[in-house]
Amino acid sequence: MGRFFESGGIPRMAGRVWAYLLIVDAPHVSAADLQESLGASAGSISTATRFLLDFRLIDRVRVPGERRDYFAPRDGAVGELLRRRLERLTAVELLITDALEQFGDREHARARLDQVHDIYHWYAHELPKLHERFLAEQRAAGANVARR
Repeated sequence: MGRFFESGGIPRMAGRVWAYLLIVDAPHVSAADLQESLGASAGSISTATRFLLDFRLIDRVRVPGERRDYFAPRDGAVGELLRRRLERLTAVELLITDALEQFGDREHARARLDQVHDIYHWYAHELPKLHERFLAEQRAAGANVARR
């Protein structure tokens, strides 16, 4: 997971921390436990957890009577992350639309811009529908579980 995150421009340690939080059999984990389990320095754990908190993939958990920081994966974080990525697709589509309006009279630029616009337009309109379908199926599955 660390290498996967790193290949997307995200710090490797953030990927390692997130992966560990997904697989650990505990509701939350302390920074010290992360440090020990991952063989990492306190500074790298602090940087990674700060990144993951900012990215909204994890939550800081307060334990009454404890001064330590604890962390847990945020429920629904991946869905939210994907929704934000979908918004970026729409933003790029709008940028390309603007570029077509400004530079569409240029023969070679027009062909390139049309090609880029077509793919962003398709994905910006189709992926949100797929995402909504997934969310609807999740809600229905939750309702079915609640009825049992």
